[in-house]
Parts: sequence; structure tokens; C-alpha cells
Amino acid sequence: MTELEDEPTEQRGVRSVIRALNLLSAAARGSRTLTELAGQAGVSLSTASRLLATLKMADFLEQHEDGQFVPGPELTALLYAGDQWSGIRKLVGEAAASLRDELDETVAFFVRSGNDRVCIESAESGRLVRRVCHPGERGPVYLGAAGKALIAFSNAEHGYLGLPPGTNEFKTESGAVRTLADLRAECAVIRERGMGYSGRESTEESWAVAAPMFRGDLLLGVLAVVVPMTRSDEQYIAKVQAALQRAAAAHSRSVA
Repeated sequence: MTELEDEPTEQRGVRSVIRALNLLSAAARGSRTLTELAGQAGVSLSTASRLLATLKMADFLEQHEDGQFVPGPELTALLYAGDQWSGIRKLVGEAAASLRDELDETVAFFVRSGNDRVCIESAESGRLVRRVCHPGERGPVYLGAAGKALIAFSNAEHGYLGLPPGTNEFKTESGAVRTLADLRAECAVIRERGMGYSGRESTEESWAVAAPMFRGDLLLGVLAVVVPMTRSDEQYIAKVQAALQRAAAAHSRSVA
């Protein structure tokens, strides 16, 4: 008798539910192959295949001809049922895809949730070396171009910077120490320039630029281009910045 068969029926059922939920969670972050989903969920290929077949039958997942699993109608309904950003997802998804097609770099749209910046839509670069940013990725709002742009262009009090109370300094991923005064000063510059920049700040291997998108005076969030440090010469950064500003302004006008 195997270890699994020796488990009580109730315990086996709980284990299967947890594994199925882990598979759904991985699929909700973007298209995945069987191998990738199994790795994300920490299960064998045979177990993943069995559970995915059940999830497909229940319309929680669909499988494309290329083998990629994507959310099905039931999972999509759950994802959007309590989604406060459902009204802008189509718009920002189109903005991200359009800019990705122009630059062939990963483009993401971030919103603020509490003290975090959260990616709600993204379009991934097709390059071999690229920065991956799936919907659901989050990090401290005070680190990275997207977070700082969200702070800078928010209608909220500029002192609301997302740092724990009493914190006067913090470290970036590269180990650089920054102060609260540094962050306030940089947010002022971002407001003046119309976009934020970061290099080796939220991730050590990449840089990013982010610009706001508005509906009238309401900040919807920020459109960000995230790029590996292997492509970081000044001329290329300037090209990406110009393309980002055009895209953010164009899509902001479309919802004004």
C-alpha cells in the first residue's frame, strides 16, 4: 500500500483540493504548460495531469492547441467577481500589449493596494532575455519606478509613502540605503518629469520606467516598462521613456 493510499480518505481529499487550488493559482498568473504548472504547484506530472483534466471538465481551465492552460469561464468569473479593477482591465491590457508590440519589452500596469504596488495586467516580451512580470506580482510601493510613480501622482497626501511608522531609511534590492527625504525628493522630481525611473531597485537584474494613466483627474494606475540590465544604455533608456510617455498620454486621453 502506498503512503497516499494509507492516508485517511478525508486527508487525501484535503490534499487533492490544496493541490488543485495551487494549480489554479499558478494558471491565474498567466498561461502555463503542464510541466510549468506542476512545478509551480509542487506536484508530479501525473498528479498535475489528473487534476488539470478534472479542472478542465469543470470549466475552471481551458487548454489551447499549443498545450498552454489558461483560466476557463468558471475561474474567470471568480477572478472578476470581487475585482475592483475589472472596469479598467481591458483598457490597460490593450495599452500594455500595444507598447509591448512597439518595444518588444515586458509592459505591466500597476495599481496601489495598501502599501504595495500590484501588477493587474501585463504583456510579456518575446525576447530570450526579458523581465517577467505576471499579474499578481506585488512589492513595497516605495521601491521601483511603478511604486514611486503611484506615490508621486496620487491625489493622496504626499506623506503617505508606504513605509512602516518611524522608518527613516530603507534598502533597495542592490543594497543601497535610501532615506525618507530621498524618497520625497525623488517623488517631486517624478511629478515634474511626468514619469518614474528605477535601476536595480525592486529587482537587482532590471530597470524600469513608469508613467501615469488618468481618467480626467483620477489616477487609474501606472504603465511600466521593465527591462533587463543587459539593455540599459542611455540611448535605449531614452527611447523607452519616449515610447512610454506617448502610450500613457494616448490612453489617458481615451478615457478623459
